[in-house]
Amino acid sequence: MEPQHLIRTIQRRWRPVVFLAVVGAALGAASAAVAEDAGPAPVPTTYYDACHRLLVDSAIPNNVEQWDVRNLAQLAQRLTQGEIPVEVAASVGAPVVDVASQVRVAVRNDVQSVSVCTVGATPVEAEQLADEYARQLLVFLDAEAREFHQERLTRAAEQVSNGRTCVRDAEAEIDAVLGIDPLADVRSLEEDAAACQRELINARNTERGYEVAGVPVVPLETLEPASAVEITEGTYDRRVRAGAAGANIEVGVGETIGAPGRSTPSSSGPDLPDGPAPRAGAGAVLGAVIGFGFVLFTERLDSRLRRKEDVESTLDLPVLAEIPPLGRRDRRDTRILSLEEPRSRTAESFRTLRSGLDYARRLDQEQGRARPGAHVILVTSAGPSEGKTTTIANLAAVMSEGDRRVLAVNCDFRRPRLHRYLGGTAFPRRLNTTDLAGVQLVTQVTDNDGEATPSDVVAAQRRLVERARDRFDVVLLDTAPILTTNDAADLLGVADHVVLVVSSARTRAEAADRAAELLERRGRSPLGIALVGAREVPNASDYYYDDNDPYLEPGGRRRRRDREIDLDDVGVIETSPVG
Repeated sequence: MEPQHLIRTIQRRWRPVVFLAVVGAALGAASAAVAEDAGPAPVPTTYYDACHRLLVDSAIPNNVEQWDVRNLAQLAQRLTQGEIPVEVAASVGAPVVDVASQVRVAVRNDVQSVSVCTVGATPVEAEQLADEYARQLLVFLDAEAREFHQERLTRAAEQVSNGRTCVRDAEAEIDAVLGIDPLADVRSLEEDAAACQRELINARNTERGYEVAGVPVVPLETLEPASAVEITEGTYDRRVRAGAAGANIEVGVGETIGAPGRSTPSSSGPDLPDGPAPRAGAGAVLGAVIGFGFVLFTERLDSRLRRKEDVESTLDLPVLAEIPPLGRRDRRDTRILSLEEPRSRTAESFRTLRSGLDYARRLDQEQGRARPGAHVILVTSAGPSEGKTTTIANLAAVMSEGDRRVLAVNCDFRRPRLHRYLGGTAFPRRLNTTDLAGVQLVTQVTDNDGEATPSDVVAAQRRLVERARDRFDVVLLDTAPILTTNDAADLLGVADHVVLVVSSARTRAEAADRAAELLERRGRSPLGIALVGAREVPNASDYYYDDNDPYLEPGGRRRRRDREIDLDDVGVIETSPVG
């Protein structure tokens, strides 16, 4: 989600955030009061942690044979498993399970060091255990080195013995051959004897080398003996649990590896602050965070269309105009802001819609697709109360600004409301005058649309549109919602262009997509979308308009034209019944 969209989402849904923050603050303050009533908290028990650090000695001369301890991670495994914990337990007189759970080994590969850390109830216990672990490691490695040295001496002694046996056997064989025949050729036997002699010499040299070299030196030395530091009871418990689970080895680089007293993150969470005010603050923060999460979650589930980008990506149709939201008074009084506030953002947005429709009309004319006569525009929506009638009324106002003759037809005969916006007379089967100059209105095409069958009403509406093409410049059709009735679909054949109204934060993506698909199946894909009630629109209302504009009446509004027109004087279409 983009930062700007996130900010607008929070501005639109701030109430749950504030409510949960207040609830969190109240619960935090109440928890402090409950804690005070429960009495003072028990004094925590102090435990200790001590680390004995061993360092690989790099100062040993190269001619001194060293026991291989380069694999420090393997040493850590030996410290926590096998013989060493058993020997340490026997030395300190404690169970092996307890001793093994108290140790933690940290390996620093950058400085070649091993820290053996243990925890205990007293400083002496922690230090004694850490030092004993380190001592037992050195004893274990020294024993391994001695065992290795003894094994190689044994192998060298066997090689010397085998060499002597080989020499004796070769000499005995030579003597036996010469005893039988003093002139016999024994050169091959002598070569065998010489080879045995060389093997004997090599074996003796190897033996002497091992004896001189002695036991390989274990290149580990104590850098720092164990020194206890205090730790909390929670840290002690976590160390013991980690040791019992076998998660007591750290391998890495840096000074924090194996630092005494360093605590690992706890799954039990942070300690709560003391006092009503701190706890109330913490509760408010926690509640606000939960509120933000709830807002983002509900926004993700909300399928209502709000932004121009959402509408265009969902419907794959252009947004012709973004109409700002109307105030409650404007909706209640059925005001036409394009007439009363001609320099407002609302009026300009309807002029933008008009420009898009005019451009589409000119393009059809240039390409030979336009029907002769009036430009017939059908306005519909997916569902009720989404702004169709408001859009028609304001579009009629801006269409009439260029002295164009405009006819508005109320095709929603089940819920007629257009006459409330346009004013004037509302006689059935007549061309009615309105409060807008250049705009006339047909409210009903039969004597009583409510009692006539829908097919008869739609047929009369179609005949009216065809007759009006030659006598008007623009014909606007205010139809019923496309998903609730079939009336709008039956009028698609007489319309040049279709505008689908989408109400921001009201129309759901599924309904709008279904309406667009239905129109496309009927061969009248919408020219575009009129996004009504769009809040996320750049504000350019104060670009150059001011209160001294002579076009505006006092108070910044233009009044409706007060005029009376007799139906008999209207000569555009006969005042006789239009049916």
